[in-house]
Amino acid sequence: MTPVKMFLSCDNNEKVVEVPVIPDELPDIVQELENEEFTTQTETLTLLGNKKPRSFSLELFLPTKIYDFAKNTGVEVLNLLKYVADKKIPMRIVVTDGLNELLNIAVSISSFQYHFDTVENIHCSVNFKEYIFLTKPKPEDKEDVIVFNTVTAHIKNRSAAISGINADGYNLVRARDVLELLGINVGWNAEKKRITANGKLLDIHTRIYNGSAYCFVRDLAEETGVDIDYNANDKTIIMK
Repeated sequence: MTPVKMFLSCDNNEKVVEVPVIPDELPDIVQELENEEFTTQTETLTLLGNKKPRSFSLELFLPTKIYDFAKNTGVEVLNLLKYVADKKIPMRIVVTDGLNELLNIAVSISSFQYHFDTVENIHCSVNFKEYIFLTKPKPEDKEDVIVFNTVTAHIKNRSAAISGINADGYNLVRARDVLELLGINVGWNAEKKRITANGKLLDIHTRIYNGSAYCFVRDLAEETGVDIDYNANDKTIIMK
């Protein structure tokens, strides 16, 4: 099984952090319904209602030191929770297993508590509730709008324009453009529907638009080992 990853984000992916230690068990999702019961002279009847927002809890171990079993420290996770609570904004939780999304949900924080243990690592409990965005209804035959744009990539003393998109509120870049700038031979495995870099299958999530594969910058950075910073405001990425 591919290692499970958990990401927390807010502000339309402006702030993204990866949970350093995945809990032993993924959260139990509670789905309640607004059903009503009423009794007649002869029997009890149930009126089926709408679904309520889903809810779940997470128990997180957030190390403050570098450990072999942790991907990073957990201080940024706690800071993100505090930031979201202070700003009174929703956040998003994404759990992946390779290319499979196990969970992708916008949430609000109902409550969270944390404490430091004797070696100063953080133990945090968070209660979440699904956040429902208020959107205007759209005709059933109208497709989601994909906005194509251009992103400027900087590497060493070179700059180049690469293709980017905003899809469902997420910013992605054309994988081939970035990889070729890094001098990597790019291919496509049609059977597995995955990008290859110098013949190696990349374990990244892609979206196909107009025959091109687009992906998140953070995924490319992790797979290539290159430090890649993305600035959504001026649409630039800097590769080191």
